[in-house]
Amino acid sequence: MAKVIILCGMIAGGKTYYANQRKASTGAVILSVDDLLLQLSDTCLGERHDDIAFRCQHYLYGLAEQLTALGQDVIIDYGYWLKKERDAARQYFRSRGIPMELHYFAVPEDIRRMRLEQRNKALEEAGSGNGKKAYYIEENLRQKLDRKFEEPSADEIDVCIKG
Repeated sequence: MAKVIILCGMIAGGKTYYANQRKASTGAVILSVDDLLLQLSDTCLGERHDDIAFRCQHYLYGLAEQLTALGQDVIIDYGYWLKKERDAARQYFRSRGIPMELHYFAVPEDIRRMRLEQRNKALEEAGSGNGKKAYYIEENLRQKLDRKFEEPSADEIDVCIKG
């Protein structure tokens, strides 16, 4: 039976890289909240960002439901920083009889900081001509966002990716 995998972890934890690796090895479809947001606007949406992200997330839930009904595994690439977001996702899919797994990325801060620096540098060097959109995240913003993260409890985690 097809399943939905949600990815939980802080910025630069390797979620998108992992999703692409799973896609290559299993054929799963990746649904990315950030990719959808960046199609709607090239920059952060300020105070409306969280509201629009929530709407995008629920739009992708509907797509995930359709894809799993066709037998296709789905990976939702979103951080699921808050317990209430994880609980809501679990409730949504389980109430529809769709198996769901939470894959948690437990990555040390120094590694995430290094990855983010590399990503930011690549974005600066490529400019807008590379066709790949991503958020440039300064260190102060990373720290601010890290403080919002609610680490999942052991009973929430189906797969833990370390490093």
